[in-house]
Amino acid sequence: MAENMKEIKERIDSVKNTSQITNAMNIVSSTKFKKFQVLTLKSREYAKTIGIAFDNLVAGMKSHNYEIFDGKPEVKKIGIIVMTSDRGLCGSFNSNTLRKLEGMKKNFEKENKEVSVITIGKKAKDYCKSRNIPVDSEYTQLIPETMFEKGKKISEDIVQFYLNDFYDEVYIIFSRFVSAIEYSIQVEKILPIEKKEGLPNKEYVFEPSEEEVLRSFIPKVLNIKIYQSLLENSASEHSARMSAMKQASDNAEEMINKLTVKYNRERQTMITQELSEIVSGSEALK
Repeated sequence: MAENMKEIKERIDSVKNTSQITNAMNIVSSTKFKKFQVLTLKSREYAKTIGIAFDNLVAGMKSHNYEIFDGKPEVKKIGIIVMTSDRGLCGSFNSNTLRKLEGMKKNFEKENKEVSVITIGKKAKDYCKSRNIPVDSEYTQLIPETMFEKGKKISEDIVQFYLNDFYDEVYIIFSRFVSAIEYSIQVEKILPIEKKEGLPNKEYVFEPSEEEVLRSFIPKVLNIKIYQSLLENSASEHSARMSAMKQASDNAEEMINKLTVKYNRERQTMITQELSEIVSGSEALK
């Protein structure tokens, strides 16, 4: 019985140590989440305004025969930008995104289309390599200070890949931040760019030309879209990790309480047994 009590005590100590770790991670994730939440919400309105300005600009163009809007005659090569985290311990955050990637890949392959991936986050990179999914570029360890520049490089690369027929269509998978306890998986086709219908057809003067304006403006618009997606994904990641660590801490606390009750019962049983032995011994001496 004493050995059983020792095992229970060791389990209680082990769970307490785990609880300290999950509590610390919850605090760290909470701090990072608040930072990314502010960045995401502030940038969201800017990204929306840039998108509206671009849609109005495209509606006012005189020439409409642009491959980047009209698409390729035949779609055979698909590029997918997939965003995950570098680290785990964030519940089903990464698995939901990778499941979506796997589903898209299977659907495109049924249509005899080639699929390759640009990975953002170590989890996506490792997943693709373990399943022999072609990876064209990989980005890890992104921090707020470098996200905009990385988004710029990715946007410039995918435009060149598209114009050089390396990709016929480009999609992006990321988690859109909703609240501290909710996010949603988003899939968007970013190339070719879909022209919005029903916008007012204003006349613009393009200098030096429509082609030059588009060549300069499109990577910037995509840069903002990818940068915003990176912020949304990071805010969702930290909210998911914060929730997961809080749940883990609550579970640890519940387990400690159950083990403590069990330990006390074992201790009470041992004390009762010792008292019974003492009483029996004293009765025998009479």
